[in-house]
Amino acid sequence: MHITTLRAHQVLNSYVKAGSRIHVTTGQISLSEAPAWGDAYGFFHETMLHEGATYQIKRSGWLLISASKDTEFLSELAQPAQLTPLIRLTTFCYAVTQAAHLRLTGIAKKLFHHEAL
Repeated sequence: MHITTLRAHQVLNSYVKAGSRIHVTTGQISLSEAPAWGDAYGFFHETMLHEGATYQIKRSGWLLISASKDTEFLSELAQPAQLTPLIRLTTFCYAVTQAAHLRLTGIAKKLFHHEAL
């Protein structure tokens, strides 16, 4: 988490990732997300957040944060995506085959490269 303090009428322009959160601890802020490329009118969507409010960013992009009075808020970055079960299974199978390959090459070296008694 990162703490940011803005004075009254101060503005912050920042690039944020989808899933990030903003928690207003004191004061009041206005969030304006840049319009999506498919938005027919190109309006900025403005959201007012009061003390104690939390907002989760819906999509990655530029965000304009305006403070109407002295404000402090916490920024929480989006968590990285979790591995899907299929990727976990694939990773596990790859590790098992690599271990088996190493073991078999070790056994083959012992069988075919030993010195005769």
